[in-house]
Amino acid sequence: MAEDRQLEGQQVKSRLQRLVGQWAKGQVTLKEMLGLTDDELWAIAQQGYYLFLQGKSESARVLFEGLVAVNPRNAYYYRALGAIYWRLEEPQKAIKQFTYAIRVSPKDVSSYVNRAEIHVSLKQFTEARQDLAAAMKYAVADDGALVRKARAILRMISA
Repeated sequence: MAEDRQLEGQQVKSRLQRLVGQWAKGQVTLKEMLGLTDDELWAIAQQGYYLFLQGKSESARVLFEGLVAVNPRNAYYYRALGAIYWRLEEPQKAIKQFTYAIRVSPKDVSSYVNRAEIHVSLKQFTEARQDLAAAMKYAVADDGALVRKARAILRMISA
């Protein structure tokens, strides 16, 4: 019995070392290591969103930072963090999060529009125009509201 437990412990240790090595190389995520499902992570994200809507930005930030750590391949988590940091009046951190979202999902129109809005607030009009041009380039039929917002921002900074 003691030998079985020792062998099992060695197997677990070996498996964890392999997984940690793969994680360090970006080959697996914590989500995969921990065996979490998309549904489980989505449930956590919904709670974070509800906290954000209730004005509990710090609590929402903690949840979404955890989600990013667990699954850094989900652009929504970065976008949510961007919105949270924007609400917390930390524009540089918000810009970083929207930039990460764009890296994960380069054609995501909302990340460009939201980042452009922050650039405008910082009077970084060249960057804002670049983001708005990208938003218009990648927009599809379902992005109507975002396109209208992008056009309105463009009109505002071009006036």
